[in-house]
Amino acid sequence: MADAVVSFVIERLGDLLIDEAKFLYGVEAQVGNAQIKLQCMSAFLKDADAWVTNGDDRVRLLVVQIREKSLDLEDVIETYVFKVALKRNEGVLKRSINIFREGIDVHKVGSEIERISSNIDTWTSQLEALGVHRSIHKADEASSSSYVQQQRQLRQAYSFVEDNVVVGFDKDIKELVGLLTEKENPHKHKVISVCGMGGLGKTTLARKVYQHPHVRTHFDCYAWASISQECNRRDVLEGILFAFTSPTKERREEIKMISDDELAKELYNFQKQKKCLVVLDDIWTTTTWDLLKHAFPTNIQGDTLHSKILLTTRNKDVALHADQHGFIHQPHLLNDEESWELFHKKYSLDPSNSDYDEEGKKEVAVEMLRKCSGLPLAITVLAGLLSNLLHWEQLKANVIRCIGEGGQQHDDNSKYISVRAVLGLSYSELPSHLKPCFLYLARYAEDVPIRVNKLCRILIAEGLISRSIGSVGTWEDVAYDWLCELVERSMIQVKQMSSTGRRIKSFGIHDLMRDVCLSKAQEENFLHFIDWRNRREEPIERKTLRVETRSDIIIPSSMCKLEQLRHLYFNAPFGHGIKFGKFLRSTKSRNLQTLVGFGTKDLLLSDLLQLESLKKLQISVNGNFDTFLHNPQSLTFTRLFSLQVNNLFGVKIDIIPLILSCPHIYKLRLSSPILRLPQVNQFSPNLIKLQLRFLKLEDDPMPTLEKLPKLRVLVIHYDSFMGDEMVCSRGGFPRLESLQLSDLVNLKEWKVEESALPTLAFLRISNCRRLRRVPNELRNIVTLNEMVMNHMPKKFKERMEEGGDDFYKINHVPSRVFTNCDEDFESDYV
Repeated sequence: MADAVVSFVIERLGDLLIDEAKFLYGVEAQVGNAQIKLQCMSAFLKDADAWVTNGDDRVRLLVVQIREKSLDLEDVIETYVFKVALKRNEGVLKRSINIFREGIDVHKVGSEIERISSNIDTWTSQLEALGVHRSIHKADEASSSSYVQQQRQLRQAYSFVEDNVVVGFDKDIKELVGLLTEKENPHKHKVISVCGMGGLGKTTLARKVYQHPHVRTHFDCYAWASISQECNRRDVLEGILFAFTSPTKERREEIKMISDDELAKELYNFQKQKKCLVVLDDIWTTTTWDLLKHAFPTNIQGDTLHSKILLTTRNKDVALHADQHGFIHQPHLLNDEESWELFHKKYSLDPSNSDYDEEGKKEVAVEMLRKCSGLPLAITVLAGLLSNLLHWEQLKANVIRCIGEGGQQHDDNSKYISVRAVLGLSYSELPSHLKPCFLYLARYAEDVPIRVNKLCRILIAEGLISRSIGSVGTWEDVAYDWLCELVERSMIQVKQMSSTGRRIKSFGIHDLMRDVCLSKAQEENFLHFIDWRNRREEPIERKTLRVETRSDIIIPSSMCKLEQLRHLYFNAPFGHGIKFGKFLRSTKSRNLQTLVGFGTKDLLLSDLLQLESLKKLQISVNGNFDTFLHNPQSLTFTRLFSLQVNNLFGVKIDIIPLILSCPHIYKLRLSSPILRLPQVNQFSPNLIKLQLRFLKLEDDPMPTLEKLPKLRVLVIHYDSFMGDEMVCSRGGFPRLESLQLSDLVNLKEWKVEESALPTLAFLRISNCRRLRRVPNELRNIVTLNEMVMNHMPKKFKERMEEGGDDFYKINHVPSRVFTNCDEDFESDYV
């Protein structure tokens, strides 16, 4: 953690020396010197963080000081830059009056920077004296502390414990056994990976598959290797070859005498001649795989390869690195029934006990099981804890803490290590730059979906994202990539993808992993926690700028100095506009990516052209739209991916010139009457999501929209089509997955021809009260798995219920939901 903080400060100082040199007059030498000393210090911090994890309080106190003083250094320098910038904007007379005070500031700031730099030298020497070493390894290869090694060894020992009680893995076992043994499997995967968070049961599942009768009769030879953190390649490969060949004592001695390359080659050739199964349990890094891969024939094409590798890992990148065409299996968390079954098998209720209260104890157990959130290891630990308690209520209030700490005695009689130790390993193994991102999740409440876009912006504003660590693109791109890496490492779980299917929209964190996050954040003094439950005030959440107003406002020209401003939102009620004045024309910012809520009245489209990074644009038509466009043929937004147009006044506009200036967008939302619908070649070929409202079209839009090659989501709402018949023709909408039709008051007939909508998965029809029936062709759309009918006539609903005339069209759809469809709109249903 300290390493990450110091790295960010070093990068920030470098930026200031380059970008703000003119404001560092008088202290630039001190700033440069401080940066060099921090760079020297950072080489020790990877090892120092490991010492802290191991519980060394002396190093921990030093690391805390280093982290805090590094941030103080950044504050001192940035405050000075800000003051100098303000003074340079003052008049000459005022500057001459303040020159003496400015000189004092230079001396003061220079002295403060030198004092912190001197402390850095002292701390570096003290770290060396305590035995902390200068690290020359990469961040993801430097977690070599004795604490981490000890925990990995305990985890390795735990993997050997055979657990005969398995719940919820029947389908998983069947699928994996089939992949390993079925000859007709067309994919012929060489590497099959079991991937997921700690405590999920990956090792248990792998062992059940490894010992399965079909697997045992299918392969000639078998070997199980538990991979330690400091993977000893020689020991692993020797162990596998010994398991395959059961050599005599003399042969073992011969094997031990051959070189590493000869050993790998012998093992490689053996797996080509025999059908072999190797389980590599608990591989954490791609480096570990690279150490071992030359001993396994994973690259042979065709039918000659019969040997397989079953690999378990928490990191999806490891699985993909081992075999890009391999199969990745991700076990699920247990549901409520499975959780209770596992608990019941692990803990046998004793009715002979005088204090036995079956119903009462079951109620308490079920409540505590919810805190396990389906994690098998947590459920097992809970059962072990309760076996030693007569009164379960004692545990209920602190169940998360007790589960996390349960089983920490690592003696010969202990079957399980603590859940927190298992999950904490994932944190220990994180590269230093990802640790602050993970710890920041502690600020979110339990069971709250975390919005990715919003979190990315917050992490950037907090200074926790660095573009210098192996990433390219905007700050937002880097932040998103880092969060994706936490997903790949099974630290967080995806909750919702965007409607386009291209990005993660929200994610969650398992309750027990969140507990690890909280404890680590407190240990690191990373966040200060306040319990708002006993306060009247509500917590205030900061908003990287959002403006809400009930009257017209003028954007001050001074806003153009916000050169790092990226996202600008305005929310004004009907009839009120935002007067940008000269803001956009004078702004120095080239970083603005989001511009939402401005009106066309006092603006030209050409004013937006200098916003070279603009990705998301929302326009409110509150004036002469033709004047706003102002010769749009020469305008092209090369980076814009999302466009929304709202027309508050209901006057028809020609939207085509604006659409043509946005050739790369993949999200488009139109809420305005339009003169004509753009032709297929006038839309962006990348369009994935299209929402239409209030278009007032007389002609059926389907003949045009169905030809959009990448369209996945289509919403047609609120009088967008005024006609009475809509037709999806043969082969139309080749990639559409979601279709919503609502408030089309004149629509009577919707036809779908053969092979149209071949990938449709979700259909919603709402408040189309004259629509008589659903199309016959729906019965042939096998991908359709959810239908929602809302505010439709009672007779429409009755036709699609079991026994109704149209039931045969939709009886294959797994989920059919009818809401508010019990009224009989006789006047409309004709």
